[in-house]
Amino acid sequence: MIYFSQLVNKNIYFNKKIFGKIIDAAVFENYPMPSLSKIAIKKNNKKVTITPEAINFSHKFPILKSAHAPLLPFDEKDFYLKEDLLDKQVIDIDGKRLVRVNDIILESNGELKVIGIDIGLSGILRRLGVGKLAKLKDRVLPWQMIEAFDYETGNIKIKLTQNKLNSLHPAELADILEELGTKERLGIIEVLNPDTAAKAIEEANPETQEAILEQLPTSPLKTIVEKMHLSEFADIFYKINPLRIREILGLLGIEKARRVEKLLDFGMDTAGGIMTLDFYTVSGDKTAKEILIELSNLSHKPEAILITNGHEKLIGTLLTKDLVNCDQLSVVKDIVSDRKFTYANIDFSQILRIFSQYHLRLLPVVDKEKKPIGVISIDSVLGNIEERQEENESI
Repeated sequence: MIYFSQLVNKNIYFNKKIFGKIIDAAVFENYPMPSLSKIAIKKNNKKVTITPEAINFSHKFPILKSAHAPLLPFDEKDFYLKEDLLDKQVIDIDGKRLVRVNDIILESNGELKVIGIDIGLSGILRRLGVGKLAKLKDRVLPWQMIEAFDYETGNIKIKLTQNKLNSLHPAELADILEELGTKERLGIIEVLNPDTAAKAIEEANPETQEAILEQLPTSPLKTIVEKMHLSEFADIFYKINPLRIREILGLLGIEKARRVEKLLDFGMDTAGGIMTLDFYTVSGDKTAKEILIELSNLSHKPEAILITNGHEKLIGTLLTKDLVNCDQLSVVKDIVSDRKFTYANIDFSQILRIFSQYHLRLLPVVDKEKKPIGVISIDSVLGNIEERQEENESI
């Protein structure tokens, strides 16, 4: 086992004379255990590279095997261990957290290969030259367990597949996004699939949401905002640059933009301010069987359905699970389980009382003509309570 930090800044010798100094090493990064592809050296104040096979690392100090080994130009497009990984943060897929790379572990078995990273204090002490005094155990993550990204550009350097990141729960991704700097955060967002990215942004705190929506390039922004719940925009729009707001509304299209603007008219302490615009309505004249057939074609089935009459006015709410257990030929307006609703201008304290008194999971919000314009879920109510508690604790 070889520590990369012990190779960097070492002189390479040939015939007992200094040939050059090792300053970095490039790797073939798209492999489970990538081999070193180039050794970057400084020779005559110039950065050049040389193949690892031209150097003997088995001695006390590196020795050049032949004076005829070709020197190649330094290519900044390569992935370098010191420049792009050492002292940077990586995502530990196994532990679902950010960790700092304090050293890089190499294995020599005919060729030098990267087998892991040291994330412990021992890596730092070793580089300070006091590692033997402390005698701390290395904390090593196998190379296969990490996703590394370029700190300078935010470009993701995927070691295995992007499926690793996309397999994380949106809440776990949100935690990671909240810890990252701007460039790294945008790099993560751009390699996630749009659905996952949208959910992760929705799970993040308002400051992170604001930063992402402000800074994301137009192309991925369009794809992602189309997947996000419109109510999420309304919650943070007042913090975003007006020019960016105009751009986002344009990307949403006329109908969705109009719905978001309608949400912006309501205060955050009202039913309109906490409702979501995503709900499912059906005509009350349909049978349970007809609605179940409709729902079978949906990728995401609603927890509850709003039942309306022929004039699109609310009759009541029906839980989706109740459709399965009822007579399939029943007309749904006759089996509505809940007829409670609220208006958009009702304040949050009253909403909380209604949810508590009737043990609701969903409450429709209607306009003055009693037509549904949104719904409030129990999750939105609980989220609003949490935000209030955090605000009170910070005062």
